[in-house]
Amino acid sequence: MEKKPLIEHLEELRRRLFVIALSIFVLSIASFFFAQDIYEVLKYPALKYYPNLQFVTLSPSAAFFVLMKISLIAGIVFSFPVIFYEVWKFVEPALLPKEKKMLLPLLGAGIILFTLGVLFAYFVVLPVALRFLIGIGIDVLKVTPMISIDLYTSFILKLILAFGFLFQLPIVMYILTAAGIVRLETWKSWRKPFIVIAFVLGAIIAPDWMTQTLIAVPLIVLYELSLRFNEYLAKRRVSP
Repeated sequence: MEKKPLIEHLEELRRRLFVIALSIFVLSIASFFFAQDIYEVLKYPALKYYPNLQFVTLSPSAAFFVLMKISLIAGIVFSFPVIFYEVWKFVEPALLPKEKKMLLPLLGAGIILFTLGVLFAYFVVLPVALRFLIGIGIDVLKVTPMISIDLYTSFILKLILAFGFLFQLPIVMYILTAAGIVRLETWKSWRKPFIVIAFVLGAIIAPDWMTQTLIAVPLIVLYELSLRFNEYLAKRRVSP
């Protein structure tokens, strides 16, 4: 396999990042036309348990920027196949011929994992987190919550998008192992440090310990499953 000069790698990286950015830009504009419908879906987890909850705006431009934010995140979500494809093509030269044939299976697995991450965040994490966070104000402090739509949508979108990409951990581990960037033994040695990393990521994404745990535990499980999967593939590589 012929090695490219560093400048060629950087130029290829620039081209692929441009394609990703263009895809997000176009799909974000398209998403703006149904951003209001997405907003109604995002409100549902809170209104399901607290139907009298009031959403308010704190500035004249807040509602517009909420729609813009929703459009951008939707553009990123819909661009996921493009993002995955461009990342794969960038690392493909470092892979073996039989590993290069894994593009379509991995793309399908990546889309499934991304969807599972989004669904897990929406149907499992958000109801628990919102009932805990909003319930503190209603049940403990006995106050009537009036939530800023800007802060609410930022919290929801950050959590959903984070889970979608965090669920790509098995794919990332496979690509890094197949490309020879990270050895299987290294993944094994990172088991205990990753538990700390998972909770740190949870703390960065979420403001409370319960949501942090709901983020960290699935990540740790995914790490272990990914490790088993890579061990299986490693045995297949050495087998005749």
